[in-house]
Amino acid sequence: MSFKNKLMSKIPASYILHKSSSKTEAKAIIKGYNAIRKNKLFDDEFYLNKYPKVKASEMDPLLHYIFFGFDEGKKPNKDFDGVFYKHHYGDVEINPLIHYALYGINENRQIKVANKDLSTFNDLNKVNILFVLHEKIGTIGGTGFTNLDIINSLDKKFQAFILTSDGEDIELWKSDSSLEKIANFNYHPKEYEFLDSNLASIYEEILSKLDIKVIQINHLINHTFDLVEIANKKEIPYITSIHDFYYICPSIHLINENYSYCEFKCNTCKFENILKDWQKHGFKLLENAYLNIVPSDSVIEIYKHVYPDLNNFKLIEHGRDIKKSDIEPELSVKPIKIALPGHISQHKGSLLIKKIKNLDKDNELELHFMGTAIPNLNKYGINHGRYKRGDFNKIIAEINPSFIAILSTCPETFSHTLTESWKSGIPVIATNLGALKERINKTNGGWLVDYKDPQAIYDKILSIDETDYLKKVESISKIRFKSLKEMTDEYNQIYGEIADEL
Repeated sequence: MSFKNKLMSKIPASYILHKSSSKTEAKAIIKGYNAIRKNKLFDDEFYLNKYPKVKASEMDPLLHYIFFGFDEGKKPNKDFDGVFYKHHYGDVEINPLIHYALYGINENRQIKVANKDLSTFNDLNKVNILFVLHEKIGTIGGTGFTNLDIINSLDKKFQAFILTSDGEDIELWKSDSSLEKIANFNYHPKEYEFLDSNLASIYEEILSKLDIKVIQINHLINHTFDLVEIANKKEIPYITSIHDFYYICPSIHLINENYSYCEFKCNTCKFENILKDWQKHGFKLLENAYLNIVPSDSVIEIYKHVYPDLNNFKLIEHGRDIKKSDIEPELSVKPIKIALPGHISQHKGSLLIKKIKNLDKDNELELHFMGTAIPNLNKYGINHGRYKRGDFNKIIAEINPSFIAILSTCPETFSHTLTESWKSGIPVIATNLGALKERINKTNGGWLVDYKDPQAIYDKILSIDETDYLKKVESISKIRFKSLKEMTDEYNQIYGEIADEL
């Protein structure tokens, strides 16, 4: 947090005015802030102890919750469930705690799920599917959005339930025309735990009382392998959608201590002591799946490197409906503008980006960050902040970059940002790993660079001439993207085949 923001947060009204898009919005937030304080609805001690990074920032914790915390899935006190409140009441269009302080408290509104008997939510006329996620509803990323795309397109004979676990709470949701939270289990397993009897009991209750017929596992992070143990015992077919390499190694992305691709040098892996047992559980999960759905051939290649006997893979590329932009890409004069979208963490290339920019002594590159970065990269370029899923092309048009760079230092399984980049028409500079390598080799929609060599990457960017650039632009215009309907039709067909076999 900048010194300016830290100082302003000591004066709540000033900070709110600074962060709000209009005086009308600021006035409403100030009124809500005061109502929250007056009614003692925010527990500062709880919030700061639970989220130590907020404490370290020295920011007013209530301001943090209003502007950042709710969107990050944080709780203002031990009882108030903002995500439940927002989804349960359709008229909540502002921060849920502000709404409750101004209106809900006087209307005696419910602040958390009632935890009714799960059997009451079982529709005997539907085939119930349990979708398993590691992200809390309200904070989902690419995996979660793809999951919701599939759920929203389900055939009417299916009923979707969503089980999430974010490492703090296990939540159960029902999806009809909207999302409704129906249960909260205040329990989570220890990190990297294989099995947990308490969690197994929760899975058993959900599968039995909801009469789950199919399980769609999008992730088991923050879950345990008990789920598939019970599914196999009950003979409930399950499908895995593979979004990373968690079933090979709990590092998730196959990264080493330097946040780069480990290249299966497992003798130096920090998980070496548990890796053998982990892969035993991972192989069993994948082997017994009805299908293991992957978004690219490179994923199959990596998994079969570890599990050569697995043959139940099915390729379904992620489908997205993104309008092609009318941007006319051009190779700009220096400084060369480069957009870097997404959550840029260490394994997504934040450390590599720093090295590249440190080579740029004459400031021939102008970097534009779209999203968040770990560690903070503000000193290396212009930070445009987080963006909504549908605003990608709008922000790219404002930046008007010559290139979009995706510099992951470990294999991607697909890369939604690559799809978004090509839909904007801008050529991509990407590292030569995983799906990035596979998709660029297939389409000629960009340049591949060696993630181990920042100097070579820097030199490559400066060496690209207009002829080469325009060839990439032309190649991008010919790329055919899978539509959302094409993707969801394939999933519906699989669920239908399973239902017919029941």
